[in-house]
Amino acid sequence: MSGRGVVGFDADALRTLRAAAGISQDKLAGRVRKHGANIAGPHICLYERGKRTPQLRTLTALAFALDVPPSALLEDDSALSLRRLRLRTGMSQRCLAATLGIAQARWSRIERGQSTLDEHHVPLAANLLGASEGELCSAMAAARRAAARS
Repeated sequence: MSGRGVVGFDADALRTLRAAAGISQDKLAGRVRKHGANIAGPHICLYERGKRTPQLRTLTALAFALDVPPSALLEDDSALSLRRLRLRTGMSQRCLAATLGIAQARWSRIERGQSTLDEHHVPLAANLLGASEGELCSAMAAARRAAARS
């Protein structure tokens, strides 16, 4: 797994959700550890201040610990992208690709607009991503247009 954090993580949302739950940073860290992420209170402080960005596994554990969907910890972005669709579900590229029966590298190319998803995979992918087939196809088309411009 890459050492980079989740793009679009919303530090303010984390701080607001933790405060609304009425728990300390240390208590949240304890809850997050129960969901498989090895962090401590100082990590929560760094996330809330925007000094660090959690990896996907940690973001998902934070969401479970706060009893919110992973998308609640992402910036509101009106632009629908394949990456954003995937991240709001808390799925890694590897997990999504395995469920679809394709290679992780292929899904990565699809997110970057360098490949397309076979038509027979679209209904399952849309369902897994919590999107309509039209939204998924629009996001794939946008990724291809962005790749063509760069």
